[in-house]
Order: sequence, then structure tokens, then C-alpha cells
Amino acid sequence: MKVQGSRFKVQCKPVVASGRLSLITNHSRGFSLIECLVYISLFALFINLVMSAYVSAHSASENLRRTAEDITRALDSGERWREDVRTATAPPRLITENGQTWLALPHGTNTIFYTHFGSAVWRLNSTNAAWQPVLTRVQASLMEADARAHVTAWRWEVELQMKDDKKHTRPLFTFLAPAATEKKP
Repeated sequence: MKVQGSRFKVQCKPVVASGRLSLITNHSRGFSLIECLVYISLFALFINLVMSAYVSAHSASENLRRTAEDITRALDSGERWREDVRTATAPPRLITENGQTWLALPHGTNTIFYTHFGSAVWRLNSTNAAWQPVLTRVQASLMEADARAHVTAWRWEVELQMKDDKKHTRPLFTFLAPAATEKKP
């Protein structure tokens, strides 16, 4: 028996099994070239969407890591500065020469200096040592006395450089430390 459809020719053989007549077909349906190309293009589109999501997530993860590192660097530097101010043996003083300002923190016979130059905050531990960068990629830095009722505290305001212009939150930190007071005779 031959059955012709609009698209396929099907040859069937009558088979009698357990008293019932059934038709067995000898064809199996395959993919046409156009169907195969459609499936490949859908797969490529899916892979492209997955890869763009991965790249976006990876970029966001890297930005988060860098931001966390900047915050850690700023907090470590601020704690070091606060420790230097708290352990000073005499009141800190600001020295300004030729447009450059230094914060001088006396420690016995030694004096520790802090200054902002270029895009970094620098620290000089002793007069014979070299300047060491305490915090890099700094936009602005200001160290000043902050007089309170019974004590003079020192405030350090530091703003880090922004890496992404799209961000709306400025990386600004403020550190406060009580200063040593003059010993009254």
C-alpha cells in the first residue's frame, strides 16, 4: 500500500498482529538544512546572551573588589594616622611653606610628618628616613585641628580618586583622633 502526502511518500505494509491490522511505516523524519540553521542561530543567540551576562557579572565583581581594596587601604591608613596622633608626645602642629602643608607629630626626640603631594599622602617617620606613601590615588586631603569643649581633636578628611565617572557616591573618609595636650606647669 502506498500513501502519498503533500510532502512525504510513505510506504506501509499491512501487518496482522494478534488479530488486528496495523500499518508499519518505513520512514523517519529528519531535519532540513533550514531547520538546522535556525537551531544553530538560536543556540548562538543563547550563548551570546549567557556570555554577555557573564562578562557583566565579572566586571561588576572586579569593580566591587577594587572598591573594597580602596576602602581597606583608606581605613588602614586612617588607623595608622590616628595612632600617630594619639601617641604624639606633644600637640601636633601644621607647618606651611611654599604652598605645601605638613602635619608634624612629635614623638619624643623624633617627629613624624604627613603631607599630601601629587596624588598620594606621604609619611616621614624620621629625619633620616625616606618619605613613604601612606595612601595612593588621593584626590584631596585635609588635616586640621578640630577644637572641642575640653580637648583638641585632629581631623583628616581624605577623598580618593574615582575610577568610574558613572558612580554618584564619592569615596570620602573622615578620621578623628584626640591630640596630646600641652603639659601645664
